[in-house]
Amino acid sequence: MKFKTAFLGMTLSVSALFTLTGTAFAAQGDPVAGYQLIATIAVPGGLTKDDIVWADASTGRVYYADAGQATANPVVPPRIVVIDTINNKFVTAIPLPAAPNGVLSISRAREIWAGLADSTVAVINTDTNTITNIINVGGTGRADELGYDPIDRLIMIANDKDTPAFVTFINQQTKAIVKRLNFDGVQAPNATAGLEQPVWDAAAGKFYFTVPATTPNPKGEVEEIDPVQLKVVRSFPTTCGPAGLALLPAQRLITSCGDVIDIASGKIVTTVAGVGADEIWYNSGDNRVYFGGGTDKTTVPVVDGSTYALLTSLQAGALAGTGTPAQAAQRVAADSESNEIVVPVSNLGGVGAVQIWRNGAFLNAFPSPVPTTGPGAYTTTLTWYAPNATEVEIHVGSPNGVLFAQNSNRGSATTGPWAVPGTKFFLQDVTGNKALTADNTLATYVVGP
Repeated sequence: MKFKTAFLGMTLSVSALFTLTGTAFAAQGDPVAGYQLIATIAVPGGLTKDDIVWADASTGRVYYADAGQATANPVVPPRIVVIDTINNKFVTAIPLPAAPNGVLSISRAREIWAGLADSTVAVINTDTNTITNIINVGGTGRADELGYDPIDRLIMIANDKDTPAFVTFINQQTKAIVKRLNFDGVQAPNATAGLEQPVWDAAAGKFYFTVPATTPNPKGEVEEIDPVQLKVVRSFPTTCGPAGLALLPAQRLITSCGDVIDIASGKIVTTVAGVGADEIWYNSGDNRVYFGGGTDKTTVPVVDGSTYALLTSLQAGALAGTGTPAQAAQRVAADSESNEIVVPVSNLGGVGAVQIWRNGAFLNAFPSPVPTTGPGAYTTTLTWYAPNATEVEIHVGSPNGVLFAQNSNRGSATTGPWAVPGTKFFLQDVTGNKALTADNTLATYVVGP
């Protein structure tokens, strides 16, 4: 494939580079910053009150918790709705005895686990789509969000509405309860505003878990939980009462309200402004974080997983207008194989539907970190693909910085000996002479140290 490159023998200084701060917004469902709304999937019975969405890229399935509707005609039972992200279609709805909240899949075990409103946990076999176990965790409120430790085969699930709020550890193989940990100020920090989203970090061998407010930290904290000791071993104060949580590269965490935390130190590295959401999802396929709902519950803000820049916002829902109800989009998950973003939207089409967005653009470099090829000199090869564009350019330092390469939507090019650590590349959509602005940035890449 033909391409044109610049920078032959050129040297850049790191101080000449700067970050992307602009964001792009569009009308509901319009293409924006390389994203396209590629499917809207109707769900029989519509969407009522949905909670957590979970994407399993290994099976091409997305599961989300739908509370059902007892007053509908016909009645819609509480259920797990299953979406196929390979063919982008509704597959089935698995009925449950009580409204589901948190949900996750364990594809190797062919299981879905769901926290239910009656303080039980349902285990579902994905071969038959039937319930195999109901585990009562002993609370009076709902069993909510879950995390899974595949090393110790341990499920962690929160009861956020009980007093005190507590988490339960369950053996995934035997389905037996291992321990209950109360967030009462004795066993664990006193939670004053519920419990939220856990994640498992295989590199650290720990669970991490958001608590929106505690007695010592009214603005919230992230707990580090040891799966062997089954207790909180460290607490990281936050600035904004977090709900959602995701694990990022370089052993960092990001909360739904934008705090980025370095796990080693427990310190906040930065806070991303303008996000705000409940559930969030890190997609390893494009190194981006998706925030369900945004600040007005209609958008899906998109943040770079390495630079923490707010790149764009997908307009999935809509605010209430004359004679029309609000369309909320508070949940999100991503299929890392297809880079499809799954967003359930309430009231869409009058009953609610599931949107499938696609981010087909990526920009990578190898090697990165870059090896030294001379005193202070570095070389790396960039590879890109942007299926939603026909012509692209790569610029250095900013969307309209020095031109590095021009090409069709797929290609690769090698730098000269100037790509020092911190060099930032911008993949720009220039189809039809689009402007070199942040609105038309498809992807970014920063060369590692």
